[in-house]
Amino acid sequence: MMHSLPTTFFSIVLLQVPMWGSDSFEVSGPSEPIVAMLGTEALLPCYVTTTVDMKNMELRWFRTQYSEVVYVYQDGMEQAQEQLVDYKGRVELLQDHNPEGRVAVRIRRLRVSDNGMYKCFFKQDDNFGKATLELKVISLGSGPRIVIVGPEDEGTRLSCTGKGWFPQPEVQWKDKSGEKIASEFEYKLQDDDGLFQIEAFFIMRDRTKGKVSCSMKNSFLLQEQVATVSVPEPFVPRTSPWMATFGLTFLNAVILLSAAAVLFAWYTKQDKKMREAKDEKETESINKGAR
Repeated sequence: MMHSLPTTFFSIVLLQVPMWGSDSFEVSGPSEPIVAMLGTEALLPCYVTTTVDMKNMELRWFRTQYSEVVYVYQDGMEQAQEQLVDYKGRVELLQDHNPEGRVAVRIRRLRVSDNGMYKCFFKQDDNFGKATLELKVISLGSGPRIVIVGPEDEGTRLSCTGKGWFPQPEVQWKDKSGEKIASEFEYKLQDDDGLFQIEAFFIMRDRTKGKVSCSMKNSFLLQEQVATVSVPEPFVPRTSPWMATFGLTFLNAVILLSAAAVLFAWYTKQDKKMREAKDEKETESINKGAR
């Protein structure tokens, strides 16, 4: 255990110091992120301030950790056994740039998981250097698509949907004059491939706005897609005051008629009983007179 600590410390220092010794070289990467569309390919270049001898130089591209190998070239050949499974068969070294001091790897069939930071590490004899570069994978998905969900008490609910986006797009509603309208709420889902599906809602309370638009924009490329819809003026039903008065009057009339019908039935029944009782008395009087 006492001997492993200095070794570990030396390995950390090795990765963090870009130059070593008077004869060391520098390695640099692109100053701006590398942008590529999903499903295409991307070049990850690194620049070396020395002549690259492929037979004696170790070239290594990795993610956050040194062991998260994207590609390794050592002892004059590719070392595929160290490579992460996700990159097997998709990464190749481009050697035609070596005379220019640029060495690059190509990643084919880009995935969402390829998005992020990379490091390249070059070592020749006792000299080494490393650099950091960023790859941004972009997917401009389908949509937006606006749907009139339906009328509500407060107005007309509209839905704006899109799918297949990466990273998550910015959604913005606007009225016909171009003024921004805030969404009531947004629902997002990331599928198994890492792509975003998003749905945003808002309620049109002012029917005079008529036409509204919904846009979805990639925050990095600043490219957006827009959809527009016109909401018909009479689409949202409103309760007319005279209709409300008529409804209340009709309800009262029904109640009164029902009560009158009940009273009429009760009086009819009572009248029938009284007539039957009178008939019985008259019959009894006639029978007594006959005797």
